[in-house]
Amino acid sequence: MSGTGNSGAIAGDIALTVDGQVHRGWRAAKISMGLDAAAAEIAIELAERWSRADDGEQLRRAVRPGAAFSLALDDEVVVEGFLDALDVRYDHRSHTLAVSGRERTGDLVDSAATTDGPYEFARIGLEEAARRICAPFGIRVRAEGVPATPFPRFSLQPGETAFEAIARGARERAVIVTGDGRGTLLLTRAGKGGEAAGALRLGGDDGNIRSADGSFDFAKRHSLVVVRGQAEGSTAGAQGQARATDADVTRHRPRVVLAEAQGEGVAFQERATWEVRVAAGRSRRVRYTVPGWRGAGGALWRPNTRVMVEDAYLGLSRELLIANVVYSLTPDEGTITEVECVPVDAYALLAERPRRRGGDARDTPFETRIEESRDEGRTWRPVRDAPA
Repeated sequence: MSGTGNSGAIAGDIALTVDGQVHRGWRAAKISMGLDAAAAEIAIELAERWSRADDGEQLRRAVRPGAAFSLALDDEVVVEGFLDALDVRYDHRSHTLAVSGRERTGDLVDSAATTDGPYEFARIGLEEAARRICAPFGIRVRAEGVPATPFPRFSLQPGETAFEAIARGARERAVIVTGDGRGTLLLTRAGKGGEAAGALRLGGDDGNIRSADGSFDFAKRHSLVVVRGQAEGSTAGAQGQARATDADVTRHRPRVVLAEAQGEGVAFQERATWEVRVAAGRSRRVRYTVPGWRGAGGALWRPNTRVMVEDAYLGLSRELLIANVVYSLTPDEGTITEVECVPVDAYALLAERPRRRGGDARDTPFETRIEESRDEGRTWRPVRDAPA
């Protein structure tokens, strides 16, 4: 391991701080974060011989489950949260310590949204609903380009977790919900992280892709998507619906989606179109392994950033979205990063409808509520005799 990261730290250094004590010397590590996870996860391990202090007392790592921690890569803190588990293996000569944990937002996944109420909020937007749910946990909420349209009623279901409640509202607003690694819950849009730490290139003098594996899965794509729900402003029981088709799916594979809240016919149409686009986008993923934890510019690889991919084998020369990142340290390979890329359509969002001055959107015409697709081509196909 060579080179430096932030603050002059040796590249490849992992520092776990627990109860004010910094622990280094980890021999293996995996730190995972991404748009598909509510909380970043860490799993780190060390193995060392027993040592003795000057006073003859044996030293041991003061690490305990449930403790708050921060984990830094090259002196740059990437995860703050709580330790979930501690596993030890030891004999009279050596010991192995394995520690796992998640960022603070992991508590939202494990814990009830409420125990004693309130169970319903009236005329409240997604951001404010998330803030109220997260407040007892001491977790901050940050919204990036999230629609402000309020829900007529935002109800908490009996027994659902805090994250399930927020995610349910986020699905209705087509918003991404994830942790930022540092314990803040993000309500965000695809690509809000800006440009990636560098480009991904296969082969050539400046190629940085060590290996790659792709997944092309049509299991969750449907020939027809029908969205149904109660029409906004209608009498009880009156139903609205909309339909959208996926031209790539030629078999009879229909799917019916029940809208979580009331809507208009045109809003249901947006939802149906969105369901088709997202399923198509998520049916194609490719994971690249690159050396180190940082790109050419020196920044860490991060989820929700846009990256230029040059991959002759798949015939790709286009901008993709980094959905998930895994930083690893192994005795054999040193430091590497797995960067999972998808079309932007995998996290396509519904844009907020413009509202009239009086706050009523129902009579206001508008044109495009779904962002233009940036997807190029419906499938990625390996190119024969592609350069290595």
